[in-house]
Amino acid sequence: MTTTELRCGRRTVALHRLRDGRPDVAPVLRLHGLGGRAGEPGPNGLEAWPGAVWGLDFSGHGASCRPVGGGYCPEVLMAEADAALAHLGPAFVTGWGVGAYVGLLVGGARPDLVAGLV
Repeated sequence: MTTTELRCGRRTVALHRLRDGRPDVAPVLRLHGLGGRAGEPGPNGLEAWPGAVWGLDFSGHGASCRPVGGGYCPEVLMAEADAALAHLGPAFVTGWGVGAYVGLLVGGARPDLVAGLV
């Protein structure tokens, strides 16, 4: 697993390459649920995906920064997902729990970068 640190305002979040894939296929960005992290098991269905699979640790989760006082509102998490998409380019997004909600928000805000949402 390869990890890239992304700056998002004053926060640093961890974007993990969970699996390599064909470079001609758009990657998948996985967004975890509240209290989770990128590498944890999530909904099945990506086993046959031919592209790369990436996972984002939202701030306060996994290998990302721990902001003083929390501040885990959907808009902040959406900005972190937007930073991941800016790094990856157009991608499919999958999420569960708060990750699904954040995926919906970023999909509506960045239709040029979100090829599909599950």
